Amino acid sequence: MSPRRAPLLLAALVLVVGALRAQDEAAPPVGESVSYSWQLGEYQIDERRFVAVGAVQLSWRGATLRCNQAVLWPVGAPDDSGAGIRENEEGKIGVRALYAEGTVVLTLPDEEMVFRADRLYLDLVSRRGMHLDAVVRKDIIGRDGRAIKLSFRAEELRQLDPTRFEFLDVHATTSPSLSPGYRIETPAIRVQVDPRRVIPERGPEPYRNIRYELDESVLYLGDLPIFATPPFSGNTADRFGYSFFRGASVDASSKFGPSARVTLGAPIDIDGEPWGDVEVPLQYLGDRGFGGGLDLRYAGEDYRGTFEGFYQNDRGFDQLFGDPTTNDRGRATWRHRHFLPEHIQLDVEFSKISDRGFLPEYHESEFKSGKEQETLVYLKRARETTALTFLAKTRLNEFQDQNEALPQLGYNVFSYPVLELGEGTFLYFDADYEIGRLTRRYDEALGIRDERAARIDLDNTFGVPLHLGPVVVEPFAGVRYTWYERGRVAESGLSRIGYTWGGRASIELSRVFDTSGGLFDLDGLRHVILFDVEYRSVQHVSREVADFIPFDAVDGFTERDEIRIGLRNRLQTFWEIDGESEAVDFVDLDVEWTYFPHADRDNGGEEIGNLDVDLAVRFTPNFVFLTDFEYNFALDDFEILNSTVGWAPSRDVFLAVGYRRYAGVNDAVVARGQWRVNERLGLAVEGGYDFVENRSQDQSLRIQRIGEDWVFEFEIEHDNQGGFGFGISFTPRIFFDPRVRFGAIRNEPRFSTLRDDVLR
Repeated sequence: MSPRRAPLLLAALVLVVGALRAQDEAAPPVGESVSYSWQLGEYQIDERRFVAVGAVQLSWRGATLRCNQAVLWPVGAPDDSGAGIRENEEGKIGVRALYAEGTVVLTLPDEEMVFRADRLYLDLVSRRGMHLDAVVRKDIIGRDGRAIKLSFRAEELRQLDPTRFEFLDVHATTSPSLSPGYRIETPAIRVQVDPRRVIPERGPEPYRNIRYELDESVLYLGDLPIFATPPFSGNTADRFGYSFFRGASVDASSKFGPSARVTLGAPIDIDGEPWGDVEVPLQYLGDRGFGGGLDLRYAGEDYRGTFEGFYQNDRGFDQLFGDPTTNDRGRATWRHRHFLPEHIQLDVEFSKISDRGFLPEYHESEFKSGKEQETLVYLKRARETTALTFLAKTRLNEFQDQNEALPQLGYNVFSYPVLELGEGTFLYFDADYEIGRLTRRYDEALGIRDERAARIDLDNTFGVPLHLGPVVVEPFAGVRYTWYERGRVAESGLSRIGYTWGGRASIELSRVFDTSGGLFDLDGLRHVILFDVEYRSVQHVSREVADFIPFDAVDGFTERDEIRIGLRNRLQTFWEIDGESEAVDFVDLDVEWTYFPHADRDNGGEEIGNLDVDLAVRFTPNFVFLTDFEYNFALDDFEILNSTVGWAPSRDVFLAVGYRRYAGVNDAVVARGQWRVNERLGLAVEGGYDFVENRSQDQSLRIQRIGEDWVFEFEIEHDNQGGFGFGISFTPRIFFDPRVRFGAIRNEPRFSTLRDDVLR
């Protein structure tokens, strides 16, 4: 079997990974605790079964099932005492089996996996089940890292036990259509999933290896059979394609001059099992010099981590900081997480950077929005409602403003019921305790002396949630005590005490309307309203903020009164998307506002805080409007405003235009688009204009030529410094993912809300 055909056949088998993940972790001895809802009604046939009819939704262990009708067999029936349906305190019922029919949609947790079927039966005790006329679509990333979009249909999908599955009368294709121009058909596929996870050579997450057996298979073009293959077997951990070469490019820019780059890489196996992946990027920058690095990603059964190291011999000039302080520039960053026995989590981080200009010059995106560069050891042991933490942190990069903790201990309690006040009413306790020796270290170029102090902080809160009909009211009160070894001035043994009290209330209302058609092509309408209000008062704080060294938010604890009001409205309906009916939020409006009774003390004299609004409107599955803004009443202006319109008129075209504003800093219009001219050629453009700086932002044109084995890209760019650049790159197709990914709406207009298969 050739490497090109193998990924298509094997990708189908990866679909069962989500089913195993949703069902095999910490399974209870009997049944599942299932929450349920319906729209039209329900009735109990007898003490043994429960029937729900009309827009039924069930959820358990992160999985969600929607259907038109469902039958549930509760735990304890029918062979026991005929207990029937018994809800627990969370409003859930214990279910040992369920049957569903009528547009069945089963969504599995974490894997973004959706099964659609005409009928479905699940035994939640023995982990057995059957789907009839099952259809699945999913983006698959195998060990070789290649992303494959698979459409998969089976007349029967049987789960024999938690690790074995059988698919009967199957056809699979990478075409997005369920009636594709090409497909592979086979009478049966039998698979067994290894519970251990393995590392793909490329790709975001580890996956489980799958052992498979296929009966005779036939490739069809339309209704014409092309060729057949005999039965065969194998596993998805087998390698396909290129082992060492990952990609190469040449480009020229005003920032680095004419440049050439090559990336080599290989998977790492230990004792015959996949363990990690390593890459070696090499580059020559015409205006800078030679550079090279090592990138490592690895994972085991109970740990994972990354390492990124790079060295650049630099004879150039930085845009932000001018001449670098050294010609030998680079970084070493290691991040590791380990899950130890007794519910202990260990995090280790190490980051050393040669100079303050290296990240903004060579890793601009990470510098602006990436995780802080830290060197630390962190331990956490969490059990039920408590957590114990240990932190040791130091600073290695002298140009960073950063805290050191040598060490810092913490103890947290989350909503612990300390006293029953009545039937169903409890007094809950929350606590955040911390003790540590902290050092505030400033950028050495500022010439500010480091500040050190030991600190003990004890924050305690008690609350009593009360259910008053549909309204939940929770009064709360607390006391906070903090001790400092020294303050900002030469004073020792400082202590501070303050009191917090207040209350919060919330109510959720919903109503279903029988309506159809209109601007949003309604198929029924559900309106959900969530209203909440909170009053919080901090009083009798014994010392001012200015008395303390400003390590973090603990030191900013001060007298304050505020009333926060929140209102969220969701409008929901059913849309037909790719031939299937799906429930969608076509309007989602979230509004928050804060009032300050003591405005002179707490908000610079302004009683009214910013009005914070988030709005998403989906006019069709392919046309969306998004906006979020903060309106400042003191300025009588929008302090923050982001808006985006995104449109995908077809699977081959994606267009978006957005506006983003941050008062006095940024005021820009941006536009992006992509056009898949045909299966082999794609075009992408983007650019913008900043009205504050009165100049254009970075603009680029990218042309992609997708071949059988290679992807060729040519890019022309004009940066905001007035310089032009171009780049040429070629990449093995198995390592190429053509999807367009954009940032979050809080930082830039959010273009990723449309279907993820656009321009695949």
